[in-house]
Amino acid sequence: MLYMVSILLLGCAKDDDPARKNEDFNSLYGGIPYKGTVQGRISLEGSRLDLSGDGAIALIEDAEDSLSIVFLADIDDLGEINIKIRGRFDRESFYMEKENSDIFFRIMDQTINGKFISEAQETSFDGNLRRDKGQMKMVAIFKQETESFPEGTRLELNFDTNREITENDDDGSGCQMRMVPIWGPNGMTMGMVPDC
Repeated sequence: MLYMVSILLLGCAKDDDPARKNEDFNSLYGGIPYKGTVQGRISLEGSRLDLSGDGAIALIEDAEDSLSIVFLADIDDLGEINIKIRGRFDRESFYMEKENSDIFFRIMDQTINGKFISEAQETSFDGNLRRDKGQMKMVAIFKQETESFPEGTRLELNFDTNREITENDDDGSGCQMRMVPIWGPNGMTMGMVPDC
């Protein structure tokens, strides 16, 4: 199975409140993408290159109980780094695999936590996601040379994004989908991401 690399309720809800009773992870965090900045660094053998650019977080490809989360980084003078994670969701959480596994990603209680360990690389994810703001730090260490990164490279990306929530939020329509390379622990693959 190929794992691709390429947000929980605010407050308490009464059981008899029909507006909150029907909300789930997708309806709370989907729709309008989060937009902002991404800062980071590439380090290798004592040298480093600081990175900055535009960042975005979006929920796409939703089904009855699964969806994809994409983290999009458009780095000045470097290009795009796209991270896409497919998983299941319920009323309050998003999850892929189990925490005791070498590969897992979760968003629970507004906290992002994840780890991908393979022969090629080791990646960790930490952050938080609220309805109006998303922050995520990703650190990847490349244990084998890839098309883009030499062996021993450390890549850090820090997403700082937000969005305005209104009563009449649409479903994010107005975003066009486009095919781009998506980075993952098993190499690059092509996939669809939103362009808003």
